Amino acid sequence: MKKAIKNAPVRLFIRCFFVLLVTHFSTFASVQPENLRCEYLENPLGIGIRKPRFNWIITSSVPNIRQTAYELLVSEQKEELEENRGSQWYSGKIKEEGSIQVIYKGNPLKPFTRYFWKVRIFDEHDIPSSWSEIQWFETAMLSPEDWEAQWIGNGQPQFQNDEEFYQEDPMPLFRKEFTIQKQIRSARLYICGLGYHEAYLNGEKIGDHVLDPGWTAHKKQNLYVTHDITGLIRKGKNTTGIMLGNGWYNPLPLQLFARFNIRDHQQTGRPVVKAQIHLNYMDGSTEIIQTDNSWFTTQGPVIKNNVYLGEHYDGR
Repeated sequence: MKKAIKNAPVRLFIRCFFVLLVTHFSTFASVQPENLRCEYLENPLGIGIRKPRFNWIITSSVPNIRQTAYELLVSEQKEELEENRGSQWYSGKIKEEGSIQVIYKGNPLKPFTRYFWKVRIFDEHDIPSSWSEIQWFETAMLSPEDWEAQWIGNGQPQFQNDEEFYQEDPMPLFRKEFTIQKQIRSARLYICGLGYHEAYLNGEKIGDHVLDPGWTAHKKQNLYVTHDITGLIRKGKNTTGIMLGNGWYNPLPLQLFARFNIRDHQQTGRPVVKAQIHLNYMDGSTEIIQTDNSWFTTQGPVIKNNVYLGEHYDGR
């Protein structure tokens, strides 16, 4: 009996140590960064800024866990990240609890390039999590000079009198043929149509968007959209087409609140489009198909359209 009492503190110490050890390593095993985002998007296509922001959330099966530091890797080569190397940006161990709006601080990004990234975090015991799954983001135009395309329209003059805006006004169609003779690695469409636009490739609508682009003050900023069109490209002859609408770029002279004519406060004009297709081949070469005066144009089946009054479609 005396021997059991004498060894009780030892057993208690061993038990407490074991509990702490299990808790410590269970914390290590359960803490993980997940839901990785770049510019608030999962694997975004077409980032247009030079210093994108990264986000992630912390998950753990153990309560009251917090991040005390993080380590982030970015590389143009996925294989480098698999070896825990980041040639584009190695953040080092950053003692920071924040996991939102982590600004990129690596080597300058290149336009039209895919980058891979991953992150790991450290808990309050300075124990690192395992590395997150590898995510990616892809840049688009990073400066105005990256645009090679030209604005094109059908050349129709703008109406002068308010009454003319309410008559039939067929929207323009644009068409371009190009030939693919090599194996495609990837293909992207970058497009800005003013007002609204729909793009097609080999008879199929590109993407599932409607009412692109989003509304802006056109004299200050116009938005473009990036589409992955790799699966629509075929070897041999390809045909791409664009249909335009008025959108907010060519609105009717409606009186808003019985006093404001939007045409007096917004930069307006006849529908135009600017687009370029980037073709990346398996042999490492590239080709760009851009809007210019070589595109064909004709009147389309949408003979009237307005954001408030809908559209009239004549399939004949």
